[in-house]
Amino acid sequence: MKILLTAALLFFTLTTYSQILKVDKGELDADSAEYFIGNINIDFNMNNRSSSADQDITFTGLNGKADLVYMSDKHAYILINNINYFKSTGGPLISTGYAHFRVNWLRKKTFSYESFSQIQYDDGRKMPMRRLLGSGVRWQVMNTDNSQIHLGTGVMFEYEEWISSELERTLVREIWKNSSYIGFDANINETVTFNGIAYFQGGMDTKSNIFRSRFSGDFSLSFTLTNNLSFSTSFSAQYEDRPIIKINNWVYSLTNGIKWEF
Repeated sequence: MKILLTAALLFFTLTTYSQILKVDKGELDADSAEYFIGNINIDFNMNNRSSSADQDITFTGLNGKADLVYMSDKHAYILINNINYFKSTGGPLISTGYAHFRVNWLRKKTFSYESFSQIQYDDGRKMPMRRLLGSGVRWQVMNTDNSQIHLGTGVMFEYEEWISSELERTLVREIWKNSSYIGFDANINETVTFNGIAYFQGGMDTKSNIFRSRFSGDFSLSFTLTNNLSFSTSFSAQYEDRPIIKINNWVYSLTNGIKWEF
């Protein structure tokens, strides 16, 4: 399954348009219909900042994002893809990725509805599989020429697999959770845009009899170079209050790269 997911994510990264912030931008004209909009963002970094001349260590990272949106007369169909590879000399190849599909029903309304599903893996955190399915409501709080703010909340069912080194087996959790978010988009001037989204997901783990919650966010600052090309700096972070296995509660990434929009 992971091989198929990796292949699909890589295919979309190299041929098409993270979480919802990339597709809730003001450029999606609510009065227009029957068109596609897309975005490709590829970041690559490599360095050999070793601590000494005798210690030759090279760090290599590749991150690709590819999202595609189809705007019908009444609804919006959104496909979001992200894949990341990281390798250091002597260390294992770490790969993470997800594919997220979302439908915004009655998108022109101030209050609309959403259905979503996602498949994901994270080798670095020993999570070979995560699947979720859910739905909710979306509120367009503000929508002007230069800024947009939206809120969303709903219910989702989450399935996760975690590899426990201590127990030497895979732990499975199936949890019903609330999924809520706040997103924004701001055109600072004609060439600079800033957008982001913050999520809260929490629910009762009946198998362990504890409440588990997760906070995550994605933020992006873009500088327009041409009509279709821009330079972007992106920051992503995630915090889990009670992880299922012993891992870092807090993880983050900061990337710079080139983004092509169509």
